[in-house]
Amino acid sequence: MRQANTKLTTVMYHYVRPLAVSSYPRLKALELANFEAQLDYLQSAYNIISPFELSASLMAGTPLPEKSCLLTFDDGYTDHYQHVYPVLAARSLTGLFFAPKCSLIERKPLEVNKVQFILASCENPYSLAAELDKYLLELGGHDIKLLRENYFAPNRFDGPEVAYFKRLLQHVLQPNIRRSVIDNLFNSYVTSDISEFTEDLYLTVEQAKEMREAGNEFGGHGSEHLWHAMASEDELNREITGSVDALTEIGAPVSGGFYSYPFGSYDDNVCKLVSDAGFQIGFTVEPTLFSLFSGDRMRISRLDTNDLPIKSGSQTDHWLSATKLLEG
Repeated sequence: MRQANTKLTTVMYHYVRPLAVSSYPRLKALELANFEAQLDYLQSAYNIISPFELSASLMAGTPLPEKSCLLTFDDGYTDHYQHVYPVLAARSLTGLFFAPKCSLIERKPLEVNKVQFILASCENPYSLAAELDKYLLELGGHDIKLLRENYFAPNRFDGPEVAYFKRLLQHVLQPNIRRSVIDNLFNSYVTSDISEFTEDLYLTVEQAKEMREAGNEFGGHGSEHLWHAMASEDELNREITGSVDALTEIGAPVSGGFYSYPFGSYDDNVCKLVSDAGFQIGFTVEPTLFSLFSGDRMRISRLDTNDLPIKSGSQTDHWLSATKLLEG
């Protein structure tokens, strides 16, 4: 007999911390109190399921409860151990976490995080786009007008200046130029102590193992967190192999396991190679609900935390147009 529930709500989180009193209050993060308020809303309106319940449903047809909701957390931050894990445990909840090999095992910061902290450390982050253009002009070989025409546009959460800065430093510029720019800006705006920054920001293997023992689960999230659909064949293979290595290190399953495509970047080839490696459930960043009966389990959509409302007392404040998303 088919289950009555046809839609899955999956929520994606990244940074969750006491932001206002942190060292980087301008970081695009979810305030810890708002995370708890959001959980209040989700627990009042949904049945929050474990990763294992989702796997059993997709792989064996085990029914899920009405209005099922899965909590996912990308990038393997210390936030997830220090703040998220205790909050979930206190509510008898579990989540699905994704940590790249580069940060979890090799203890090297991700380029995407360096860019985020550059933006958080600059008093006027909108000026960074012009600073980047100036650097590229001095370097030579770059058509700034063409770059602006193609990439200077807002995205769902950023204005055009910040989105342009991110796009160029995430995937547009050549890797050697990208790394040089990021490292220079990071040393200037954030810190020159990479080791301390890394240990402050990322989960350790021991912490990940403890979280798993408490009922949480981990999935693959690349090696260096590259845009998978834009990666070369060799780069993509290293990303997937790195995911396998990271999960093996903490004892998490690969065969039948979970995978989150960094930046939500995937295509048919990416899904095939990830599946060939043994992963059976993949997550995108498309902000819709997932159809349990007709959806592709390698392309499970997720709502961003910013798409959801927070319930505070008797009032519910919607951050974006959450109602339509949640109603499917």
